[in-house]
Amino acid sequence: MANRLTHALLLLQRLAYARILCEFHRQRQVHGGGAMSPPEAVTACRRLRSCEANWEHCRTELVDSPLAASVRVARALHLQRMLGSAAARLAPWNDRSDLASSPPSHLFEWVSHDYERLELAELEDAMTPEETALYAQSLESLLR
Repeated sequence: MANRLTHALLLLQRLAYARILCEFHRQRQVHGGGAMSPPEAVTACRRLRSCEANWEHCRTELVDSPLAASVRVARALHLQRMLGSAAARLAPWNDRSDLASSPPSHLFEWVSHDYERLELAELEDAMTPEETALYAQSLESLLR
């Protein structure tokens, strides 16, 4: 069971990273004024499609499994830790800054932060009452 949990969490992390990379390249193109898609953006979109297919295959195996709850709670806890580090990751920047003149690392961190918040909200909304209780208990122990 631990291997399946780890595998599912790794697939979710790869999927999240692929989504962030696609959005990062899209934002760079929008704010950089480029009309052509750079090769990195094309590669990122291909990677995203592959990650989506891999996750969909794994997700269908988890549908009626008790492991699905463990995956949701573990992923939510990971995202909470990531959001907890947001102040350190984003501290030197202001979200009102002009993205066209921002360094790529700034844009990447903001895109990551936005996606982390969105994914966490979706996970929390999808949790059953039992998962919510386990999540709250785990969060409490994490914050101690």
